[in-house]
Amino acid sequence: MAYSKGRSGTAWAKLRARVFAEETDCWICGKWVDQELPRTHPMSRTVDHLVQLSHGGPPLERQNCRLAHRRCNGRRAERPGVRRKPKRWVSADVASL
Repeated sequence: MAYSKGRSGTAWAKLRARVFAEETDCWICGKWVDQELPRTHPMSRTVDHLVQLSHGGPPLERQNCRLAHRRCNGRRAERPGVRRKPKRWVSADVASL
């Protein structure tokens, strides 16, 4: 499987693990993410970039990454140029992470 620059290697794996450990809810729909689901399940966990990489978003900055359901992330990606506001933010102060 080919990945875009910034979404492979040790740095990406560490960032994904950090997002999975620190967040429990999908930033797009606001619902809980079952992190035990198989990765092919539509409601499984993914890391979504707030500012899409295609729009110049930094691929490995924690402030640009949030937990999302695979389905929510895919639907957001299908609508280029549309930025969604989260229904609710995580309680952690991301700037201090």
